Amino acid sequence: MALRFVVALPLGYVLSAVAGICIAFGLPLSKADSAMAGILLGLFLWPIVFMASFGFTNIRRLALITIMLILCLTALAASGGWRP
Repeated sequence: MALRFVVALPLGYVLSAVAGICIAFGLPLSKADSAMAGILLGLFLWPIVFMASFGFTNIRRLALITIMLILCLTALAASGGWRP
């Protein structure tokens, strides 16, 4: 149970933040509108990842999928011009 919280809270937050950054860079809107859309996506995605962490039977597979998504989205954001 504790491992699910470890995956759900910090990794879910990072995944939702990076996904928000990717969507903010990808939208053809003003900077303020793109940033707001990214924030809303992150607020929508984090609870989904949190709930999904309790639906997976294998915690290692969940952690691996989450980390791979984070790495892919980070590479996509970095190729779009994001600098952490």
